[in-house]
Amino acid sequence: MYATKICNWIFFLLAVTTVWTSHAETIELPEEELATESVLPVFDKPRGVLNRAVITEGRFEVGGGVGLALNEPFYNPMNFYIEGSYHFTELHGLNIKGLFLMDGLSDYGEQLKTNPNLSPKFDASEAPQPKNIVLASYQLTAFYGKISLTKKSVMNLSLFGLVGAGMVGLNSGTQLPALNVGFGQKFYFSSNLALRLDFRLIGYSGPDPTSQTLDPSDNVTPDEGVFKDEIFFNTYITTGVVFLM
Repeated sequence: MYATKICNWIFFLLAVTTVWTSHAETIELPEEELATESVLPVFDKPRGVLNRAVITEGRFEVGGGVGLALNEPFYNPMNFYIEGSYHFTELHGLNIKGLFLMDGLSDYGEQLKTNPNLSPKFDASEAPQPKNIVLASYQLTAFYGKISLTKKSVMNLSLFGLVGAGMVGLNSGTQLPALNVGFGQKFYFSSNLALRLDFRLIGYSGPDPTSQTLDPSDNVTPDEGVFKDEIFFNTYITTGVVFLM
């Protein structure tokens, strides 16, 4: 009886082995499709890649640069600015920025003023216009990271958001309240020096130049009170250098 069971198990194993062997196939892949070894960048000081190299908590930041109004139709879109920041922590800070707008008209504003085929002409320089903008904003550093430019060098960077309020100064001397929201990024050349890029949306209510004719041939400059108020949302992009103290 036991011999019969043993024989049955032997025949069963032989049958399974035969079926399994009959379905086995040899698969060959081209060498170019096989995985190859890769070499990762090697740093002389690996801890420098992992550790935070730029400490901002409790430090002041000052800087300046140039900017551009992206949607200004009538006036010179160029500006320059100065700014200062204080970092309460690595995440939270206060930024104060002063924008100084350049004199003159934009290309479109000059065309409206001098086009001989346009009647009546429109001289936007006769209307009250922004000359400076001062903003105080809460700054939240949402991301701090590093990028490897070469196998042995690392650049530190940070991404931040901005929200705050301020004043828009007109060439007439009037000061108008304003709100702003935006974001930016800093690329650090060292632990003290960085390139800063900002993008901001600034909103305020002020005199609308198009609410009056403003024909330069009239030789009359309207008073500020005759212009209707309009809500403006202007976008500004600025770039400059900042220094951490």
